[in-house]
Order: sequence, then C-alpha cells, then structure tokens
Amino acid sequence: MNSLLSLGLMTLGMKGYKQVIKTQNIEVKYANSYRLRLQSNRWKNNEIHSYVKEKMAECPLVEQVSGSPAVGSLLFLFKKETLTEVEFKKFMDRLAEMTDASYEEVPITALNRVYDEKIKADHLLKRSSMGWIDIDTVVVGLAAYQGIKYLSISPHTALGYLWWCYSILDRTNRDRNN
Repeated sequence: MNSLLSLGLMTLGMKGYKQVIKTQNIEVKYANSYRLRLQSNRWKNNEIHSYVKEKMAECPLVEQVSGSPAVGSLLFLFKKETLTEVEFKKFMDRLAEMTDASYEEVPITALNRVYDEKIKADHLLKRSSMGWIDIDTVVVGLAAYQGIKYLSISPHTALGYLWWCYSILDRTNRDRNN
C-alpha cells in the first residue's frame, strides 16, 4: 500500500513536469519510495550515460545512481522517501540540464561514423585491388580529374580540386614517413 501511495504522489508531482519529460524523451519505468527508474534514448551512448550518472550523483537529493547504457536507463535512489513538488522540479530540471550539457563533453559520433566508413571502404578497395588502390588514391584521382576538367572553365574551382589533391598527398606522405 505504501508503494502504491508513493507511486501516486510521484505521479501527481510529475504532472507539472511532463514538458521536461516530453522534450527530453524520458519515460518513467518505475517509481517507488526512495527509487525512480527513468529511460531515455539519449542515454544510450556510453559517454553520455556515464556523464549524466556522474553529475546526477552529485545532486543533494540523490544517494546513488546506477543504470544501463545499453537500454538507456538510470535508477535513482533518493535520500528521502518522497520528494516535494519543488524538490522534484529541481531534480528534473537538473537532469535535463545535465543531459543537454553531456553533449558538449562527449566525442563527436557522426565524425567517428564517417571515419569508420572510410576505413571500411579503404579495406574493401585494398582487398579487391590486391593492395594497389586505397580510398585516398581514388579521392586524389577524382579530384585531379575534376581539377583538370575545370581548369579552362573555372580556374578557381580547378585550383580548389588541385589543392585538395595536394593536401591529401601531402598528408599521406607524412603518414608514411612516421
């Protein structure tokens, strides 16, 4: 009965904060006295999950934070059995603030994905050409072709392509020497 009462009180307290929950895509999975389990797709990144977990552990209302980045959940164990509406508002605002701040601290995932795909394409080209061609060779070849093609039509564009060729070759040679 006590658990049901606590759940009801927490649910009533959260009605005013549905906007925070909605904008952050947070789903309440479990609410009981002393405990609250939340889930969000935004916490499925390991770095974001650990950042939010670490920062929310510093919250004076929270005794312990645990969770799983695989499913994007966080379990909060509170120091008090129930939270007032003001305390819950502060907690949810801090959670939203820490989730947003975590994106400034984590590595860029889109750039990492592009780089991973470049590596895959590089390996594929090397295997299929028996080591004769890699992705840099293809890009330099295409850029050189475009540079020569645009030389008489648009010299500035052609110089951009040729400069791109030079910078790729220069970087490749530096990598080879190291």
